[in-house]
Amino acid sequence: MSNPDTVPFHLAGAFAPVHEERTDVELEVIGEIPADLRGTYVRNGPNPRAGRSPAWFAGEGMLHGVRLEGGRARWYRNRWIAGAYPPNTSVVRHAGRILALVETRSPVEVTAELETVGPYDFGGALGGAMTAHPKICPRTGELLFFSNGPSRPHLTYYRADAAGRVVHRAAIEVPAMTFMHDFAITERYVIFYVLPVLLGDVRSPVPIRWDDDFPARFGVLPRDGGDEDMRWFDVAPCTISHTVNAFEEGDTIVLDAVRAPRIMMPHALHRFTFDLSSGRAAGTALDPRFLDFPRVHPAVVGARHRRAYTIELCDFGADGSFSRTIARQHDLETGAAVVHDFGDDAMPGECVVAPRPGSDAEDDAWVILFVHRRDGSATELVVLDASRFASPPVARVRLPCRAPLGLHGEWLPDLAA
Repeated sequence: MSNPDTVPFHLAGAFAPVHEERTDVELEVIGEIPADLRGTYVRNGPNPRAGRSPAWFAGEGMLHGVRLEGGRARWYRNRWIAGAYPPNTSVVRHAGRILALVETRSPVEVTAELETVGPYDFGGALGGAMTAHPKICPRTGELLFFSNGPSRPHLTYYRADAAGRVVHRAAIEVPAMTFMHDFAITERYVIFYVLPVLLGDVRSPVPIRWDDDFPARFGVLPRDGGDEDMRWFDVAPCTISHTVNAFEEGDTIVLDAVRAPRIMMPHALHRFTFDLSSGRAAGTALDPRFLDFPRVHPAVVGARHRRAYTIELCDFGADGSFSRTIARQHDLETGAAVVHDFGDDAMPGECVVAPRPGSDAEDDAWVILFVHRRDGSATELVVLDASRFASPPVARVRLPCRAPLGLHGEWLPDLAA
């Protein structure tokens, strides 16, 4: 954990920013990259150009990419996202466009080689910022997302078709701008989190505050609905960092997420249920450990899931620091969790699930992630077999440098010709 008399945790060790853009080709591979992994792993994260920032989430965005093709690691690239406010949180590809995202601004389009194209607003249909956690429906190909802003109605919901055209937009009245970092979808609904974490002093590095008097509610909206169709469910005060997934079970919506009772407290894996017939909500803890960065197989987004992947954050400090991470695979039917041990000096990042071509089975996939080192030495891209998560990696790609421990990434498989 960091010491106030030393460099803040987010500027040291595995978190420390890098100071140059680079391109390196034909990377060293230990093991064998599966032949069906043909695409690019891209991860976003803060990387302050000046080498300093007031908080982990405050630096300019930098993309890090590794190209896998023909059993080889063809290249590694890192690029700052150009512009006045480079998005630093996540990346998504939809309708052939790769978008870098941060929830406080509109997206920035980038090329497959990570070069900045420029701001993107869905042909003028996006009226403000865009969530860093849009959802792609695997059944329709639609992109569902929202905008959260300081002026009324505070929340706007969007749905874009598979071609990238916004076909539905709905203004949702909520009492204030809350910290709504993520949301959820099912086959027929979207679920929004209106919780007691409000916009605070915008001059603060983390401009949010807790309000004991603000009610905690979840809103369930039909995918093609508007404000008048919203169903609100009261829940115990909490904050949600990230969604695992949600699905429908008869007239009940089941939502798994990582939840904390207040801000700046550890998040645990939690299950919410919302009974659309009775209007009642309930919740139960699934795993008490401090877990975050959850992911599921992309084929089960909005549908029943069994497997989830999280990162356990260890030695959490009052300043938001953590000194070690552990990758976990959860069986949400049995409650069991499998750990992949990367060693005491390792800090694995978010797991991304890469399906095997032609298969939607949750375990018939590869798990791809960056593994960082606490001492700040070079990073590796690691490929695990989802069906044997605790087994040695299928492949390890040695990067020629260090990539800072960052936020969210995606596997972008090559598109069919």
